[in-house]
Amino acid sequence: MPAPPYNLPAVRLSADEFVAVNLRLWRARPATRRLYWLLSAALLLLTISVGLDFWQNGRLGSPFTLMFLGVGLAYGVLRLVLVRWQLRRGYLRQQALQHPVDFTLGATEIIGRSTLGKFSGQWKLIRRAVWVGSDWLLLYPTTAACYYLDMRRLQAPATAADVARLLEHHQIQQQRI
Repeated sequence: MPAPPYNLPAVRLSADEFVAVNLRLWRARPATRRLYWLLSAALLLLTISVGLDFWQNGRLGSPFTLMFLGVGLAYGVLRLVLVRWQLRRGYLRQQALQHPVDFTLGATEIIGRSTLGKFSGQWKLIRRAVWVGSDWLLLYPTTAACYYLDMRRLQAPATAADVARLLEHHQIQQQRI
């Protein structure tokens, strides 16, 4: 294992990547999964009801069941479209995300440099780390904000496993999504 510092030069998050990463986080939330599970169960029951109605009567006895089915389907699709639209809008409002950042993961701190300025923070200020797929590591100094680290930019000989060990060393909770 190479010793820190680990460098990730010119990390830049595009709007599409921002939407993809945050949509994956949104889908992994228990409340989102529960909502879509309930919606799917309701749509399945409504579909069975419509099917049984046609099978038994040869026609639709109550148009309201079909209307509820359509409303449920529209809700599921529109909610997903709305979330994507809100994420894209959120990206456009965050100018810092649109500039490349050079990250240095040192033994005691994380340092970021961009055309907008420089920031640094001790590892003890990082509350948690979320690995999104194999490409992105999100470091959360607060519950509402994070640093987006593109692990594809990590300079050799360092590896993602080395970064994970560094986070473990600093007792930072890690989650994989």
